Amino acid sequence: MTDTMSDTMIFPTLAAPTRHRSVVARCALVLCAVAVPLACSSSRGARTEPSTTTTTSSSTTSSTSTTTSTTLAPTTTQTPLVTAGATVMVANSSEKSGAARSLTDELAAIGFTLAHPTDGFGPDVGLAETKIYVIAGAEDVADSVSRMMGGVKVVPMPTPVWITGGTAALGDATVVVMLGNDLAGMHLGAMGNR
Repeated sequence: MTDTMSDTMIFPTLAAPTRHRSVVARCALVLCAVAVPLACSSSRGARTEPSTTTTTSSSTTSSTSTTTSTTLAPTTTQTPLVTAGATVMVANSSEKSGAARSLTDELAAIGFTLAHPTDGFGPDVGLAETKIYVIAGAEDVADSVSRMMGGVKVVPMPTPVWITGGTAALGDATVVVMLGNDLAGMHLGAMGNR
């Protein structure tokens, strides 16, 4: 070799660095194409749907995922209390004297229309569990009384109804509470919390 080295020996070939710079430049462009739109959109408001963007080049893969969730306050829907549209009668079918009168007074104070209290008769005397009889068309009022009493079972009115004086003693009552030993003497507030 000579004392002078040729340029090709000092700088072998420029093809490899140019190719390397080309790949780096492409990767930088892909990164900018993904990062700039994400940076611009992240402060414009809450997104409720997750989004994923994936971009692939010949030598680099970039993946970005952004998820934003919004927690809504729980909503409760309570059926309104229906006190109008039916007359309620309370029949004492328990062994506790005066229980029908007390419940009649409490239901009237809430706004229900009440008939005079009476007593259970026949098979509905000495009931272990309270039940509510209802005539078709008065179900909303019967359901409201049931909720106030802690979810008492509501069933169709039998014929004859088992109260003192029978069906003729109903008058205009379309809901009859057959107050059993389980709830007799309890206040409405205590019935609803049982």
